Amino acid sequence: MSMKEKLLFVWLLVVVAFSFVFRHFWASAVYALGRAVALNLVSLPGLANLRQEFAVSAPALSESDGAPAVWLF
Repeated sequence: MSMKEKLLFVWLLVVVAFSFVFRHFWASAVYALGRAVALNLVSLPGLANLRQEFAVSAPALSESDGAPAVWLF
């Protein structure tokens, strides 16, 4: 096994480990938020207002900038 193949193998392991951690983080965050809304600890309209605040304060991306207009919300 050459050094390049070893490096690619290690890189693959790093990417797979990162994807598991990232997926677990998002799944836990979404689950906790869903439980908070279900138990009325957080109001859904309040979350919608928070989203609106972020959308207004965030710099607008447009296709004229050369970047696709993608929102995470």
